[in-house]
Amino acid sequence: MFFSTRLLLLAITIPVITGAPFLGTIVGREEQLAEEYDYVIVGGGTAGLTVANRLSENPAINVLVLEAGIPDHKEGIAVLQRYLGGTMKTIYDWNITTVPQTFLGTANSVQNLTIGKVLGGSSVLNGMMFDRPSPQDINAWEELGNPGWNWQGLLPYYKKSETFTPPSPEHIVQFGITWDPAVHGTNGYIQSSYPNYIYPQNKNFQDAMISLGIKQSKDQAGSAIGAFWSPNSIDPVNQTRSSSRSGYYDKFAKRANLHALTSRHVTRLLTKKSEDSVTIVGVEYVEAGKETIKLVVKAKREYILSAGTVHDPQILQLSGIGPKKLLDKYNIKVTVDLPGVGNGFQDHPYCSLILKLSNVFPSPIDMETNATFDAEQKTLYYKNRTGTWTAGSPNSVAFLPLVNYTDASAAILSSYATQTTSDHLRVGLDSTIITGFAKQREVLLRHLATTKMASMEMIWLSGANRRYQMPFSFSIQHPFSRGFIEINSTNPFVQPLVDLRTASNPVDLDLFVQALKFGRKVVKTPAIQALEPTELQPGSDKVTDDELREYVRESIRTMFHPVGTSGMMPKRLGGVVDNRLRVYGVRNLRIVDASIIPLIPASHLQSTVYSIAEKAADLIKEDQY
Repeated sequence: MFFSTRLLLLAITIPVITGAPFLGTIVGREEQLAEEYDYVIVGGGTAGLTVANRLSENPAINVLVLEAGIPDHKEGIAVLQRYLGGTMKTIYDWNITTVPQTFLGTANSVQNLTIGKVLGGSSVLNGMMFDRPSPQDINAWEELGNPGWNWQGLLPYYKKSETFTPPSPEHIVQFGITWDPAVHGTNGYIQSSYPNYIYPQNKNFQDAMISLGIKQSKDQAGSAIGAFWSPNSIDPVNQTRSSSRSGYYDKFAKRANLHALTSRHVTRLLTKKSEDSVTIVGVEYVEAGKETIKLVVKAKREYILSAGTVHDPQILQLSGIGPKKLLDKYNIKVTVDLPGVGNGFQDHPYCSLILKLSNVFPSPIDMETNATFDAEQKTLYYKNRTGTWTAGSPNSVAFLPLVNYTDASAAILSSYATQTTSDHLRVGLDSTIITGFAKQREVLLRHLATTKMASMEMIWLSGANRRYQMPFSFSIQHPFSRGFIEINSTNPFVQPLVDLRTASNPVDLDLFVQALKFGRKVVKTPAIQALEPTELQPGSDKVTDDELREYVRESIRTMFHPVGTSGMMPKRLGGVVDNRLRVYGVRNLRIVDASIIPLIPASHLQSTVYSIAEKAADLIKEDQY
């Protein structure tokens, strides 16, 4: 049972009256907090709530989650596929914008980076794809100096996080969806299933890929190479979003040893430095609307940073943990000189062929343009959870190795291999960052020349983009460009500089050009021609490599899959955390979220972040008990 006193960091320390015992739910007042916890988790997102759940399974362990956002209200934009993407640029979104992307066209120079500011984090905002990368993507992490981080080591945690529901008998017959029970979980907290409605034109894409010699994977969960049917993070019973909040928190909120405090913005970590080590001694934070009053909460065992790829480096840097040159610039006392903090930033950039399909109805756009149809589908949804309101997230996709979509694969890889390591990196990087990138490049060159690692994702239909009837999208899965995130103020409420440096390595543009060419081959297959397609963008008059490259520069966007700013690699390679996710140079601090991913995998990130968090919880338990 928890009793509490709180400390306010004002001119003097002021005690606050002790609150009544609190028996588990979302905490609303500081008086309800314990004076000290076993673990304090900064960030109640996809990973943070997963770790909080697993650590609080032991009733003797007290856990606090501090989340900057608020809980969603289970409104349509947060839980229904019909409104997929509706949470973007709302109160649930950090509304991050990048600095101007100088390697792109002026039309899309400043880009939005949607990340969740809500209990459940980006699992409340994402596109609900619940696919996995290929085994080689995960094995590559181990090759970067992370023992135990391989496919066989992570597969049990993919399964542990998931309850998989196979497709309906009707969908098996109609679409030929297959699966492998051996690679799926049946008792996890996140629901993985197929929507009750799948747009029929999705099968045309699968048939087109097969006609071009692309193999169809039996199940992406064990072999995410080729064309396949992807499940979504959707509850098969009520056809609503399955998020870290609904899966890992709501059912366990009454645990007396689990607290979540929302609308609390962490400003920095408080540190104590001795001759041979640094220890975190508290988390400083503020309540939304009361930014001048700084509070502190303490942990007896460990502090876990799960604030995400953008905010992890900001918090670390403001706490004196990061590149010395940057900290000196802002007169922040250097606690740990760690050059990798904020570097290694990666995402999945994408562009699209915009098509009109004259022989197709319905498409997701029809719910926006046809009020009668939308009303009919709404009735079906609330009557028996059927119809197009249950659909929206992509289901029909392909993840292709380089050799599968271009005859120029050898030339492209050769062009990349002949670059010197620092040719297209940011100027002034620490030598460890450059050494680490050289190792990443070595790993990528080796695997991208095979058929075991995907280079490009192709998405046939997505309800998140309802501006067009048929956006046929292409996303680079292993971009060669690298960005960074760093503070540009000592004010913790000022957004850090976010620079994707998209297409800073010109080889990425070459990959897109080849993908667009292959996409046009897909459109010319009998399976797609049956849909009567017309190319609207870039337009059939754009045919040369230079014309396509310019189209990419003017239209490229981010998939909102940020990783890498707290990379898990040896320190000599610019790493920030070791293979047990402990921050180098700090005794009691770990990072658990997508920021630790050293090489972005060829997949949407959601299922992988859950698996990382599940594994992290076991690592923490092993080290502490």
